[in-house]
Amino acid sequence: MGIKNAKLREHEKILLDILANNLFNAGRKIDLNEDNLDAVWCEAYAQAVTLMAFHNSNAEILRSEKCKYIRKKLNQTLADNAKVDFEHVRICEIMKNAGIPCTILKGFASALYYPDALMRSMGDVDFLVDTDNFEEANKVLAENGYDATDKSHDVHDIYLGKVCRCEMHFQPSGIPHGKVGVKVRKYLSGLLDRSETAKTELGDITVPSVFHHGLIILLHMCHHLTGDGLGLRHLCDWAVFLNTVGEEKFLEMFEKPFKDIGLWEFAKIMTFISCEYLGLSGMDWAKDADKRLADYILIDIIIGGNFGQKHADRSHESLLISSKNEKETSMLRQFFISANSIVYKNWKAARKYKILLPLGWVFFGGRYVIRSILGKRPKIRPQKVAKEASERIDIYSELKLFGKTERQCD
Repeated sequence: MGIKNAKLREHEKILLDILANNLFNAGRKIDLNEDNLDAVWCEAYAQAVTLMAFHNSNAEILRSEKCKYIRKKLNQTLADNAKVDFEHVRICEIMKNAGIPCTILKGFASALYYPDALMRSMGDVDFLVDTDNFEEANKVLAENGYDATDKSHDVHDIYLGKVCRCEMHFQPSGIPHGKVGVKVRKYLSGLLDRSETAKTELGDITVPSVFHHGLIILLHMCHHLTGDGLGLRHLCDWAVFLNTVGEEKFLEMFEKPFKDIGLWEFAKIMTFISCEYLGLSGMDWAKDADKRLADYILIDIIIGGNFGQKHADRSHESLLISSKNEKETSMLRQFFISANSIVYKNWKAARKYKILLPLGWVFFGGRYVIRSILGKRPKIRPQKVAKEASERIDIYSELKLFGKTERQCD
């Protein structure tokens, strides 16, 4: 079933109402019972919002014997969260002692906008250092027990610590190509210089300024929406950020920049969803958003799950969808752009010698097919992937991401 034909199911509505109550005291009536509990829990897990939905809940159902497994998982997630939170603090301390300016991207920086920072489920530690300090930071990480991997990304390198994976960025994710990208980088200038120290119970961490944090998480949301999947956790990050900043300050800080880079419609839609479904209040500027489009985007979020974990084809669809070009590109051209990116990511020699690209297409494409046959990777369903990617492109084109106005077809 496509996005445009799908409707919110009962357990999905219940989860949204629970989140609204826990994040913003929305006062919504919750009909959580033994019949729908498993479905609500599984959805919360797929959306990476289990703590937001179930932590500190006083519902009688959650104290029942049936919920023993849920309580155990919540306690484990809380313990894991605390470890990852402390890892954020440790990274900041290591870099500070080495004299290397850094700032946390998303993660703990986003958690600080929540009523309780531990409500936000954590994953990796994402942090930013200046490109001039990248080599020195690499040495510092190695000296402190972080192992560099051979995996790289177009905006960060990956390191393995004892607690979790760490991603050292030289720029935030989601910056588009072309003239719009130049504008975005201009607004991101001074990111490290304007970062602030946040004092937490675990120690001090360095976080972006309010303006830079808002821009970073919106870029990140756009990046994952058009990629492998935007989950409810990302939407909650946006909602609590708006709630903390307030409508007047938000408009003063963000209206002009977001319109300038072509993310105003996207920001409005995400804000409308936050108000309509998560109980955020006081954002009158977004009330005239297109409800039809907002509902499509919410369904898209629900269908995909956090990083697309609910939908096996999401990673394949992302090969056909672009958010980084100033103008829409055909699905065929985008496929080759994505294929090139995969080769560059896994074969560094191809970055220097582009004549190697066709060999990379054959090798990495063939390897994926073999692993799919062996059951080690999701199977590719080309017709279904193309159809769903096309529908998503149609929907996203209405957001006019980064000023795109055309929908080109093969």
